[in-house]
Amino acid sequence: MKRVSPFILLLTVLTVLPFYAMGEISVSTTAVAKVKLLSAIKLTKVNDLNFGKIANGKTGSVILSPFGERTTTNVVAVGSSGWSPARFEVRGANDYEYYINLPANVTIKNGDNILVINELVAKPSTSSGEGLVGIVKSDSYFTVGGRLILQSTELPAGVYTASFDVSVGYN
Repeated sequence: MKRVSPFILLLTVLTVLPFYAMGEISVSTTAVAKVKLLSAIKLTKVNDLNFGKIANGKTGSVILSPFGERTTTNVVAVGSSGWSPARFEVRGANDYEYYINLPANVTIKNGDNILVINELVAKPSTSSGEGLVGIVKSDSYFTVGGRLILQSTELPAGVYTASFDVSVGYN
């Protein structure tokens, strides 16, 4: 029988021993899986966005703030009331933050004639200023205002309307 060199034997042991040792020194632990299920967030329209009455014949704009203030540039506002920001009620898990998603603009129509509302902005009841983030409370709501642009003096008189989508979700 042939004798194995001590060097080869040592090299074999040093090569196999670490793999054997690693297999024998394994450890384990346990993790917990969990989730906190929140009540569904709900959004209800309370009031529509209403810019009131504007006299026809000039180009310009009307800004209706989410606080309910109306200002005009180059157009004549008629009446001292009758306008209001849109208002939406938010219900869900108390003390959780929610975001508000508004369209970039809204095209309102009377037949084929159009006006554009842009710069839509919200004011959550749980915030002192304008913004797109609120906190759900038992009486949470937000209001929405924007800027109505009158680009033509040739628009026919009448009521201009359109629906627009607003959404909210938990942050």
